Amino acid sequence: MAASLRHPLSWLAWLAMAAIYLPILPAGAMLLAPAFSVTHWQSLLNDPQLPQATVATLVSTLIATLGSLLIALSLLALLWPGKRWRRLNTRLPWLLAIPHVAFATSALLLFAEGGLFYQVCTVCTPALDRYGAGLGLTLAVKESAFVLWAIYAVLPEKRLAQQKVVLQTFGYGRFQILNWLLLPAIAPVLGAVMLAVLAWSISVVDVAIVLGPGNPPTLAVLAWQWLSQGDAQQQTKGMLLCLLILLLLAALAALGYGAWKAWRRTLSDLPGTRRTSPVPLPERSISRLLPACGVLCVAVLLMLAQRDEMGSLGTSLSFGLLSSLIALVLIFLWLEWGPQRGTLWVWLPLALPALPLVTGQYFIALRLGIDGQYVAVLWSHLLWVLPWMLLVLQPAWHRIDPRLILTARTLGWRRVKIFCLLKCPLLVRPALLAFATGFSVSMAQYMPTLWLGAGRFTTLTTETVALSSGGSIPVLANRALGLLLVTGMVFGLAALLSRLAGRYRQGLR
Repeated sequence: MAASLRHPLSWLAWLAMAAIYLPILPAGAMLLAPAFSVTHWQSLLNDPQLPQATVATLVSTLIATLGSLLIALSLLALLWPGKRWRRLNTRLPWLLAIPHVAFATSALLLFAEGGLFYQVCTVCTPALDRYGAGLGLTLAVKESAFVLWAIYAVLPEKRLAQQKVVLQTFGYGRFQILNWLLLPAIAPVLGAVMLAVLAWSISVVDVAIVLGPGNPPTLAVLAWQWLSQGDAQQQTKGMLLCLLILLLLAALAALGYGAWKAWRRTLSDLPGTRRTSPVPLPERSISRLLPACGVLCVAVLLMLAQRDEMGSLGTSLSFGLLSSLIALVLIFLWLEWGPQRGTLWVWLPLALPALPLVTGQYFIALRLGIDGQYVAVLWSHLLWVLPWMLLVLQPAWHRIDPRLILTARTLGWRRVKIFCLLKCPLLVRPALLAFATGFSVSMAQYMPTLWLGAGRFTTLTTETVALSSGGSIPVLANRALGLLLVTGMVFGLAALLSRLAGRYRQGLR
């Protein structure tokens, strides 16, 4: 670390990261402050909404986490390796580019009472969802694309494909190969990915507002309602509820880790029993299911949307473009002049519930007197935009061939010249993908925009969530469609520029 601070740019990178991650400290202090009072805990535990809200949160979270894992591993077992596996992963951006709120809005307009499915089959309308099953299923489908994308990025295809051929010749089935060959290869990365999915599912507010349950809502929405009130007692209950969500997250993560350790013990005792699948599966149809969900989402919103002016489009674009651009510059500085190890804290926004972090941001904004200002909202977005972009860009950074850097040094190039003329051009395509990812994350920010903006800045996301509770259906579909199209256009533009960047450079293809 001391070596990394010798360059002036390293100080700039550290200061910028400290400014972005500073809310973690007051968030922790605010969570622990009321935790030592028995009276506060009694007030929280005596609330009549708490039991039902806890059940709904656990049900929706487990369905979302386990469902996304099951969908991803099933597709991995059925399609990997081969053309259909690669084709599926090239189509995953169709679903990844859809913001969660837009996807949830399309599910609401399709399956809710009075929706398109209700008009076709009135009897088939689902009953009142008090346990958040619909919320969990929607999140499971949406998050399975992210899990598959992470698996595709880390799975060593050539070496494992040869081993799979050997196991197939011995008569082992698809899911035995998945259990004994593929899962051990991806287990560390898969564990981190599932922790991020678990943290997102247990603390999501905007999607839970759109899809319900309504009264009582999930724990995250209940905490958001209490923290938004002016009563100090209700705000204290909200902070304690945030702490309870964090404890539930830790308990579920520990339970998942225990299951993983128990699964690892079974690998040393292989009975050698062959379990082939006698039933042929329609692999071509299965590979099209997830991309079809994205196409269905667009089709539903196009059918119901009504042409209308979107005054919040400019605000949404400015937040998304500026936060992604600032984060991209900071990530490059951090990767080059930051520390090489001991930086696990940069992933905390992905592994922690968002509500306490937004509370910490609001506390700092109040102390600095910048709440309700544009810069405060832009700063708040960076806490989630930066780690998600770093997640995309860091693997590509580590894959740079060190022999190229050694050759440049033997030619007398200085560090800044190597960074500008060698490393940055090699990372054009990952940087474009990271920029599009950061833009999508910024467009999806609901709580930071609403809270730190003091209601003065309306974005497509905040309008969509507000209209979902009883606004006009055509206007709601219009806002969700605008959110989807803007994010999809940025992903498409990034893909086009990425293709152009590698067209005349063989090493970038």
